Amino acid sequence: MTQARSLNYLTFAALMIATALGYQSLWGLLFLYWTIPNFRSGHAFLISDVTRGEDPILFWLIQIAWIVLGLMLVTLDFFPVPA
Repeated sequence: MTQARSLNYLTFAALMIATALGYQSLWGLLFLYWTIPNFRSGHAFLISDVTRGEDPILFWLIQIAWIVLGLMLVTLDFFPVPA
């Protein structure tokens, strides 16, 4: 098994354990991590490939949504909303 493949399995396990324990910040960090290669490549994936050159409005809406969702998930773990 390659190192990248092992890292994928470890990341998936960590995400599932964190979710089961009620921690969403790891998902938020993953959303933020996904935006980095998208900025560089100009490609995002929703249901199909969305490119910055062909559909810039949708591309930037996806990027903004992933950044906002990522920040919200991280923030909610550190500053929970009182019930």
